[in-house]
Amino acid sequence: MDLFENRISDLEVYLTRMQRSVLDKLFFIDKVFEPFENIIDFGCANGEVIRVLRTMCPEYNYIGYDISEEMIRSAEKNVPEAFFCSRWEDIPVPFEKSLLNISSTIHEVYSYGTAADIEEFIGRVFSSGFRYITVRDMMFSDSDDRPADGSALKTLRESVFADKLKDFESFRGEITTQKQLVHFLLKYRYTQNWEREVREDYFPISVESFMKLIPESYTVTYFDHFTLPYTAWQIRRDLGIDLTDRTHIKLILERKI
Repeated sequence: MDLFENRISDLEVYLTRMQRSVLDKLFFIDKVFEPFENIIDFGCANGEVIRVLRTMCPEYNYIGYDISEEMIRSAEKNVPEAFFCSRWEDIPVPFEKSLLNISSTIHEVYSYGTAADIEEFIGRVFSSGFRYITVRDMMFSDSDDRPADGSALKTLRESVFADKLKDFESFRGEITTQKQLVHFLLKYRYTQNWEREVREDYFPISVESFMKLIPESYTVTYFDHFTLPYTAWQIRRDLGIDLTDRTHIKLILERKI
């Protein structure tokens, strides 16, 4: 994975945006009941999820993993009480006694990783024997896709964001499906890191395709496919478009004993 090529140009803006959704990222903490000792945050960024979790549940050991050394340094300053590392093999706790939390990471692995990176990621997640696996990310359902809403598309082409739409279509092709339209609606506001955002694929894998990856050794104990309320509010405020398409997934997997 080429970290230099995909480096975030404005890290402060990126992290602020991530922190705004931190409460929603903690959805799992009151829904896991079998005993475990450790919480491993995969793609921990600056450790904000761990920082908040520690105040709520200090009884767990917290480990943050991120391939970015820059993020690891930021996390170590943010949460000096936790352990952070950029190498998978340096994680110091037994996976069978751990919850693996994967938040807003899957689409980045698919966007920037090679086929080998993706295969390694899937293997680490599903073949390491974690007690729990929790997922929160952007995903679109194959069953929800259809021709693009013509009225919404017309509104976008006549809006102040028309230039951003041209950038998006010049890179990804003309919008013809609802999945493409919603993809743009999820990113049009991120102007500070726009060059990176326009190239990042928010929907690289469908809900159906991802669910097929789950091995029989795990049981789905929680599933939610939903529209993020804050995002829907912003789109309605900026454009007068009502976003009703489901854009995010929350998932809890429990390993069978």
